[in-house]
Amino acid sequence: MFSSTSPATVRSKAGAILRVTSGNFLEQFDFFLFGFYATYIAHTFFPASSEFASLMMTFAVFGAGFLMRPVGGHCAGGLY
Repeated sequence: MFSSTSPATVRSKAGAILRVTSGNFLEQFDFFLFGFYATYIAHTFFPASSEFASLMMTFAVFGAGFLMRPVGGHCAGGLY
C-alpha cells in the first residue's frame, strides 16, 4: 500500500529532528568543553591544597551533570 504524507507533516517531522539534533549537539559540546577545561575549572572553582582533590571535585560536578540529564529529560519532556 502506498501512503501519502502531506508536505506539512514532512516539514514538521524535519523540524523536530533538526531541533532534537541541534539540542543534543549543544549539550554534548558543553560536556566536551567542560572535560577539556577541567584542570582550569578545578583551579578556579575548587582551590585546594591538593590538585588531585580539586580535579576530583570538578569531575564530581561533571558526573552530577551527566547523571541529571535523564532526570531533566523526564521532567521537561512532558512540557512539549
